[in-house]
Amino acid sequence: MALPNITLSAGEFYRVYATTSETDDLETVAFKLGSSDEVSLYNGDDLVDQLAWDKGQALIEFSYGRFPDGSDATKILTPTPLTANTLGQHGPLVISEVVASDINGSADWFELYNSSTDNVALTNYSIIDESDDIEPQSLPDVTLAPGEYLVIYATDEESSGYTVNFKLGKEDELSLILNDETVDYISWKESDVIAGFSYGLSDVTTIENSWDKAFLTPTQGSENSQAKAFNPTLVNSLSITITDENWNDILDNPLDEEYHEASITFNGVTLDSIAIRTKGNSSLTSVANSSSDRYSFKVDINEYVSGQKLFGLKKFTLHNSYNDPSYMRETIAYDLLTEMGIATPQHSYVNFYVNGELFGFYLMVEAIDGTFLENNFENANGDLYKPDGTGSDLVWIDNDITSYADINLKTNEDTTDNGAILNFIEQINNGETDATDVDGLLKYLSVSVALSNLDSYHGTLAHNYYIYDRDGVFSLLPWDFNESFGTFTMDCNGVDIRELYIDEPTSGALAERPLVASALASESNLTTYHAYLQTLINGSLSSAQFSQRIADLKDLISEHVANDPSAFYSYSQFEQNLTSSVNNFYGLTEFMDYRVTNMTQQLSGELPSAGTGSGFCGNSFRP
Repeated sequence: MALPNITLSAGEFYRVYATTSETDDLETVAFKLGSSDEVSLYNGDDLVDQLAWDKGQALIEFSYGRFPDGSDATKILTPTPLTANTLGQHGPLVISEVVASDINGSADWFELYNSSTDNVALTNYSIIDESDDIEPQSLPDVTLAPGEYLVIYATDEESSGYTVNFKLGKEDELSLILNDETVDYISWKESDVIAGFSYGLSDVTTIENSWDKAFLTPTQGSENSQAKAFNPTLVNSLSITITDENWNDILDNPLDEEYHEASITFNGVTLDSIAIRTKGNSSLTSVANSSSDRYSFKVDINEYVSGQKLFGLKKFTLHNSYNDPSYMRETIAYDLLTEMGIATPQHSYVNFYVNGELFGFYLMVEAIDGTFLENNFENANGDLYKPDGTGSDLVWIDNDITSYADINLKTNEDTTDNGAILNFIEQINNGETDATDVDGLLKYLSVSVALSNLDSYHGTLAHNYYIYDRDGVFSLLPWDFNESFGTFTMDCNGVDIRELYIDEPTSGALAERPLVASALASESNLTTYHAYLQTLINGSLSSAQFSQRIADLKDLISEHVANDPSAFYSYSQFEQNLTSSVNNFYGLTEFMDYRVTNMTQQLSGELPSAGTGSGFCGNSFRP
């Protein structure tokens, strides 16, 4: 449908009505908007914008759109025609939590919550189980005070509590009705309501998060509690059951990285029809060429069952601690990044079982995907890239995205024109940082450089990172630190990686890593970056704090390392590598004591913090 012949000034709003009715003095398009729908905006034949919503996102008295205006981020809003968008406060009465498979076989139930500051009379409302062909059920004659909860059992049997005369299905949806209009709505998949768990609002108390839903631990009549997959203070068991044919095919053909079907059990949850495959780059090839079957694995929970999740996860990886006798390098790196305020994958240790037999002691790591973005960013609708190969150095080639063949777009594949990332690459190659999340980059660099982590963007291969576009500003996201602490030495033979320049932390020419070069060209940025390094030196990386971190992790994992049947290294090598070198792998405390002293000397000017521009492992001057 053609839009009105109107010219909008910068920052101006215009409202168009979607209706098939005749109207006077209103600009209209001759269609209506559904409760679950999509609107696309074209300039000629080119798609320039699109907005889609699901049932429950544009309820009566609410709207749905971009927040803030012009952002990629979409939120449920309070209608504000012709003015700036504002967030919508969920309520006043909301469906807070549902249990559709009680672990004790008791009745299903759902919980209502009054999120407003006024009393709410439930007799004005009714509830509908959308999957059953039954009339709306009246709610009890109860008045909820502000902040109060009420549990209602969904059962066709007699009960001592408040009830409605239907049951909740494993895949189902509930609608809350007021004056014949749906005022709240919740739907769920079977994996959301596994026995022993519930599903509902993750945080109904804050306006920013009051619509978000999560996998929960049941909490009748009280604040919801999210059930999480990752607990860094525990070692859990993760088991898969897979046919011998499928498992043997994975191990016999690891370089195919082909998914195979299996079932999984983790933290009391069992799901069928999940997918598992090998993963990795050089480490995958190295293990494949060895006598070991200890591969890293990628697990996809909804590859075969759309919408299926495990504790809210669609995907995660199992990392095999390749080139890490300590089993700690990646864990420590991720923890340091998290402490610096960087969006970092969650992680925890697991004993990994295959068909009832312990296969190995692994690190379970959250995937960086759409779910990760939702959990870490207000705007989760931007373009996510996983560079690894041609173009991953972010050196300008031309304005054709196909020239950057291995930038690897992971989200919005059907809608993005990749214009923002091309603009970003051009800017950083011109020494500009307007499109860079500079503070996040400096925090990332402070950790990665402190750990001499050259298996990274600033190393030879320019990989092991993601980059995320939030409304034209790009953030670097960390990935894969198992070869940190000076382990990765490609193109750096004959130099001591523990002496990596802090201000020229590249293995090759600094100009060939324009994201780093553009950020560190500013004296102001260098001052901030040096302050972050000093914070690490004085705190987390100080001898006392770092040694305690190692001791705590050893207490957590030593028993499991000792029992690891597929370990790359012996238990004595594990213990040794916590303090001193094993083969070519620096001991953790040995490395950090040396590195802290070296960085301190660079910061004070006692040692050079940069060379001639050819990188630390190049031909730059080193005393």
